[in-house]
Order: sequence, then structure tokens, then C-alpha cells
Amino acid sequence: MTLQTLFEQNKERLMSAVSGADAASAVRAMNAELDRILYTFNDQEEDARVRAAADSMIQTAKAACSLADSAGETKIYGRTEYGNTSPDKKRVSKGGLLLLALGLIAAAVTVAGALLLASYASPDSGGLPPRWVLAGVPLLASAALFFAGMLLRGGKGAAKETLHAEVALDATLIYNRLLSVILVMDKQLEEVRSAARQEEKARLREQASALDGAELELLARLLEDAYGRRGEDDQAEEEIAQIRFYLHKKNVEVVDWTADVLRRSGSKETETVSNSGWFDMMPAFSGGTIRPALVADGKLLKKGMASAGRDA
Repeated sequence: MTLQTLFEQNKERLMSAVSGADAASAVRAMNAELDRILYTFNDQEEDARVRAAADSMIQTAKAACSLADSAGETKIYGRTEYGNTSPDKKRVSKGGLLLLALGLIAAAVTVAGALLLASYASPDSGGLPPRWVLAGVPLLASAALFFAGMLLRGGKGAAKETLHAEVALDATLIYNRLLSVILVMDKQLEEVRSAARQEEKARLREQASALDGAELELLARLLEDAYGRRGEDDQAEEEIAQIRFYLHKKNVEVVDWTADVLRRSGSKETETVSNSGWFDMMPAFSGGTIRPALVADGKLLKKGMASAGRDA
């Protein structure tokens, strides 16, 4: 079973846990899912090297998942569009109108006072007001108008708004990214399995080659003798079984001869693969194996002997 198969089994549960969650919760959900996959995979995998490789890869993937919780400071910008103001934006609040009216009234009173004082400057008034009064009245009117505008501006900005930003996680995007990591891990694990199979084949060949020619010849003769006594000596089958077991521990298989036959599989005919190339065919009254062939990893070590019988 691959990591991808295990990962896809809980697709809906993972997406449900990640959808709408904050980054820290999403990281915990991904780590929990990777732990589940590793536990199930190791429980079914027999090769210790593949289990160790899977454990290392999953730990690396878990460490990489923390990148989802690495967002920095979020900046929010405001934008004002000029020349396209809606009617609602042109409206002034009632409080602003009141402040503007008070400022204008104060300015009007000041100007009226200025005009009244200016009347004293006429020839019929009998005298002039002090110079500081004449200079201060226009300044006072200007100040009244200025503060009226400031009060109006301050009233419009009195309500202060605090802006907050939330980053929503895309559950589908997270699942697809994690699936990509899983696919890469499956590819690496298959390479580990392939290397392990090649090493095992090399080990089997080395063990088989440890049998020298003299030992193979002796065992082949013992098997030929035991095969010849089949059906007559009860000890023959036991001797064959013991020799088979001994050779099996040396990764050498004892192969009997099979005839070439045609067999039906449904509506199709399939030819049975023959192993006649591993045997010297001898004439005999009955067909069968006279001496089995000795084979290691598909390679013939000692040729056998067989007969197809009188019908052949």
C-alpha cells in the first residue's frame, strides 16, 4: 500500500479540519494526519529499510508543514477616490452643520463689530478707536472663521475605526500541496524497495554460488536415487524433503519437469511455460522427472533429467 492511498482515505476529514481554521490549528491537523499515515504504513510494510525511510520522510514533511504558520505582519491600506463621490459621501452630519453655523455667526458678529468701530472713524464721530482695536477686529473675524472650519472638520472625524485583518486558509490548496509531497515520498520509497530487491538478489546469488560443483553433483545424485525409489521405499520421500529443505536454505530450488500442455482460461487458450530447457530428455516407458534441476534466482545451476514417456 502506498502513502498516497492512505492519505486519500481521510481526504474529507483533513479538509474539514483545515477549512476555516487558523494557521496553527491547520499545522496541528496536518501533523496528526501524517502521523496516522506513518503508523498505518509501518504496520503493513515488512521491509525495515523502507519503514525507516518512510519515517524519515514523514518527519521532514511534518517539519515543513510549520511553514503554513509563518505569516508576518498584515498591512491594511486605505484608498480614497476623488472625482467619483457618491451623494451619500457629500452629506454633512447635523452636528457638523451646527458647528459651522456657530462659527459663521461668530464671524458675522465680529465683522459687525468691526463695522461699528469703523463708524467712529468718520468725521462726525468725534474721534478714532485705538489702533490695536482696528488691527485686532479683522484678525478676530478671520480666527472665528478658521475655528469654525476646524470644528466642522473635527466633528466629521470624531468616530475612530480600528481595522483588523484575518487570513483565511484554502483547504483545497493545502490538501493538493500536501498530496504533492506524498507523491514525491512514494516515488522515493519505491526506489528504496527496488534497491532492496536488487541487494536481496545479489545476496541470494552469493549464497547459491557458495555451493561448489562437487557438492551440487553429490546432492543431484542423491536426489536422482531417491526419485528412482519413489513408490517402493518409504524413506525416499523423506530424503527428498530433507535435501529440498537444505538447498532451500542455500536459496537453491529443486524443480521438477513439466510437460508442454495447452490449457483453457475462459474463452482463451494460454500455453503453459515449459521448463524443458533445464532437463536432458531421456527415452523411458513412463514420463516424469528422473532427476530434478537445481535453480537459483532463475539461473540453472545443475541440469536435470526427465522423460516424456512412450507416448512422446
